[in-house]
Formats: sequence, C-alpha cells, structure tokens
Amino acid sequence: METSRRVPVPGTYNFRDVGGFAATGGTVRHGVLFRSDGLQNLGEAGREKLIDLGVGIIIDLRDEPEAAAMPDDLGGLDVEVLRLPVFEGSGASQGAGVSLADLYARIVTRHSAVVLDALREIDTSHGRAIVVHCTAGKDRTGVVIALALLAVGVDRDDVLDDYALTQANLAGEWLESMVALIGTYGVPDTPELRTLMGGSPREALESTLDLIDREYGSVREYLLASGFTLDELATLENVLVEKA
Repeated sequence: METSRRVPVPGTYNFRDVGGFAATGGTVRHGVLFRSDGLQNLGEAGREKLIDLGVGIIIDLRDEPEAAAMPDDLGGLDVEVLRLPVFEGSGASQGAGVSLADLYARIVTRHSAVVLDALREIDTSHGRAIVVHCTAGKDRTGVVIALALLAVGVDRDDVLDDYALTQANLAGEWLESMVALIGTYGVPDTPELRTLMGGSPREALESTLDLIDREYGSVREYLLASGFTLDELATLENVLVEKA
C-alpha cells in the first residue's frame, strides 16, 4: 500500500500528502489532506507550490508564542487560516522527564475539542485542500492526522507507519537548527531532547491509540464520546475517501 511521502514544497521539510491509504469502502484521496512542519520559510516558491496544490485551508496547531516567533509566510495567498493552539508538543512543553507518549496522551485527553474542530474544518472544506501543521509536523499534527485517518477506516498499521516516516524527514538540517534554537534557552543537547524534537518512534503513537482503545473501544467511539456526530463522521468519509 502506498503511504504518504514528502511533497517538495520549498521552505518545508515534512510536507506530505496523506492520500493513498485503503479506507472504509475505498481509498483516501490524494490532494485533499496534507500534513506539514512550520510554514514560516515558504518564500515565493513555497507559496506558489501551495497554490498549485489547491491549498485553501491552513490548520495551525502551534501555541501562541510559537506562531508569534515563526509566523506562517502566507502573504498574498487566498487561504483560510484556523488557529487551534495546543501547548503540548511545543518546545516549551518538553520538560525533563516528559515523553512523546505523555504528550500525545495529553493531546487526546485534554484537547479533544481541538481535534474535533480540526475534523469539522475538514468536513466543511468544500473542495479546498487542507494543510494541518505545527512546528515539526509530527506530534500535534501527527495525532490529528492519525485520528482523522483511523476515523475513516485506515488500517492502524498504515497509520503508525505513516507517523514513523517523520523522523527521517526532520533529521539533519531541521533538527540541528531546532536543537540550536532551544539551546539558546539553556536546554542541553541530549539524546532525549533529540527524540522529543525530531523523533517519531512508532511505539509513542501506538501507546496513545492503545489508551483510546482501552477507554473508548475505538477512535470512532472516542470522537463520538467527545462530541462528534455520526453525520460528521459520514461527512469526513465523503471528503477524504474515494469510494471504490
């Protein structure tokens, strides 16, 4: 099965199309839902690429200090921007002893409203392509994308495989620059920090999906318990899935 791969958008490292996965009754459409790291360095070439991709909606999950420090470079683009700030996953949230699994559990337990708002925005996209992003495009973005895909019937192993792709995309220039940036605040460069900043170990997301399954039975039941409706789930399938 084809999994999402990088789309060459100038100024980004982890911009990917999540189309191509087998889902309930069909396949996730290409060119509808994208995931990305920050969009602060797009430049003219990056903005032109977003136009070519038909991007009309940006869902920005960064907290307020992140967005203020690295504002998205969207000047001149005809896009709707939905700001859904989540502190968990930001550099400031990654304190001593915090694991990725801890952060992801907090997202699904403390920020279910953000997840639902993001999915509702996808529901009402009306043919416009959507980009979900944070700073790295792996933690907050990874959880939202994983839940969206699982909600429309994508196999759990495919979702975990897609999540795990991020680490290789962020290795090198992106990770080194972020470790240097956070180092200016007195945070030492350690293997644990590098995992938090740039790692996407499969077991981190898997533990959160296990938590959802234990508490709710499935991602769909989690979303329904959080306030999503059956009609909204059906709309999400219609938007994301090309029926066989």
